[in-house]
Amino acid sequence: MSTGDYYQMLGVSKDADAEAIKKAFRAKARQLHPDVSKDPDAGKKFSALNEAYEVLSDSDKRAKYDRLGHDRFVSGMSDQHVRAQDVDFGDLGSIIDAMFGGAGRGGMGGGFGGFGGPGGVRPGPRRAPVKGKDIQLGLRVSLHDVHVGATKSISVPRGDRFQSIEVTVPKGVRDDSKLRLQGQGLPSPMQGGPSGDLFVRLRIDEDGRFKRIDQGLDLITDLPLSIAEATLGAKVDVRTIDGKVVMLSVPEGTASDSRFRIGGHGLQGKGGQRGDLYAKVRIIPPSGADVSDALRDALKEVPRLERT
Repeated sequence: MSTGDYYQMLGVSKDADAEAIKKAFRAKARQLHPDVSKDPDAGKKFSALNEAYEVLSDSDKRAKYDRLGHDRFVSGMSDQHVRAQDVDFGDLGSIIDAMFGGAGRGGMGGGFGGFGGPGGVRPGPRRAPVKGKDIQLGLRVSLHDVHVGATKSISVPRGDRFQSIEVTVPKGVRDDSKLRLQGQGLPSPMQGGPSGDLFVRLRIDEDGRFKRIDQGLDLITDLPLSIAEATLGAKVDVRTIDGKVVMLSVPEGTASDSRFRIGGHGLQGKGGQRGDLYAKVRIIPPSGADVSDALRDALKEVPRLERT
């Protein structure tokens, strides 16, 4: 499915009215139902379709989208807005059934048995309220989101539309953790019955600068050093996950893969605790163009390692 234009995703023209947009969305959503589609990426495609429908079915959002164009509209989304590619609709069948009828809505009607006629037949036993189905969604977040405890807005089905719900990422949460939002699942098929729950499974994206140690609060970052800095010692800057810069003193004769602990600059935990940051040394040799004759001669004087 194309991700370049919301109208193309839904297969409608730019002058399509609200009813045509809803009809197109229903048709394409049904194609992604697990009972029909054999596409292993059906959930992701439904997520992208949802994003398009959420914008074009809202008159204010649609007007802004038409005014700005796709690229500018998407780039202007707030940091709290979760794009379709960040959400995995794992319970796709239940969601589509709930929105467009079928098993997800049920046909049970009220919660009481039938009443008899004038013959005095007693009412049937009261049925226990039936809880609505739970929904499971996957949400990708950044390591920085885990550090600060970010709040994300995701869309969940409400009738034939979607509603934005805020999900708070707990500080220090582990990868593949599951959050439960009580009562935010599908409505009960019985009048007065409780709604299901929404379960959000968090997947933490890899960070280009920091790596987590054993799913805890400690972090490790790469510390590139020149041969001169490693050999003679140096003071170097290390950037933390907060965006701060810490000056680190590298002693003479530092070997590659050495680790330096910078206390209290790791991830934040939900209880207020803070992990440590470890800087791992990676010695970078100079490129051929940077090696002068004098440097080459000097390096030849360095004793060779004895290898057994």
